[in-house]
Amino acid sequence: MRAVLVLILAFLPMPLIAHEAAMVRHAVIDGVARTEVRGDGMDAATRFPVASVGKIFTACAVLRLVEEGRLDLDTTAARHLVGGIVDGFGGMRGVTIRHLLTMTSGLPDYYTDDYLSDALDDRDGVQRTEAALHYATDDGPLFAPREGFDYSNTNYVMLGLILEAVTGQPYARVLADRVFRPAGMTDSFVFGSRPLPDDVVTGHAGRTHVRAYYEGQGFGDGGVISSARDLARFYTALFAGRVLSADMLDVLLTDPMGQGYGMGIEVEAGIVGHSGGDYGFAADVRMDPASGDVAIMLVAREDGDTDWAWDRLAAR
Repeated sequence: MRAVLVLILAFLPMPLIAHEAAMVRHAVIDGVARTEVRGDGMDAATRFPVASVGKIFTACAVLRLVEEGRLDLDTTAARHLVGGIVDGFGGMRGVTIRHLLTMTSGLPDYYTDDYLSDALDDRDGVQRTEAALHYATDDGPLFAPREGFDYSNTNYVMLGLILEAVTGQPYARVLADRVFRPAGMTDSFVFGSRPLPDDVVTGHAGRTHVRAYYEGQGFGDGGVISSARDLARFYTALFAGRVLSADMLDVLLTDPMGQGYGMGIEVEAGIVGHSGGDYGFAADVRMDPASGDVAIMLVAREDGDTDWAWDRLAAR
């Protein structure tokens, strides 16, 4: 294995001015890791909410249960969900765990402007999984299972609930045991599962109400706080066979609808990864599995331009 040299190149060390967002850009190219930061006291271990970048963690946890013989990808999802959720989505007839993983279920998205507004106000405690899903139950299915593709966060919230139902453990513990630990990740956790450390969120986004949002419950669609260092560790471990077997990795990467999407991971032109955005933050991870090169960008701004990760690999 190639040695990894870590060089921390801190630029803009002065306090941020109003229009600048805290940022970490981290790349491992040809075995050499370099980190660029914007903001005081930050480095590759600085933790940010990573939003939908974390969908792959949920997908990997599901596939590990498949390997253990505790789940079947073609079992109906309703078998593992409580009746109220299933009824709210019209019975979810024909929707399997595979459909949820590949965004081919046809279920509408709960993550709407109304949901976010209510979550920020903590109105009626909506930042809970079952309550959040109610924001998607007013609409019928977008299409029959596997008759189309639609990126819906609802799929991965349900997968988080299924992980809990099958294991009898909280979603945060499932990820810690089946994903974070095998990948050697030490900075990552599901928000809401423990007190939010002082160095997370407030110092980067600069708004205390942003911090309050991340003290709520993190879901299976994007409830993880992580660091650039940990994300690089994860992708390296994933393609080294330390998280999934080779057969399960092939399943993860299979794009059933030609949409450039496998299971919690985007696949395009030999590059894999995922982007994400949630309140106050944006993130992107890209990896070239053939070379092992990886690029990651985390920024404390929900509309932040994270194309750098893709561009960094394309420029090699």
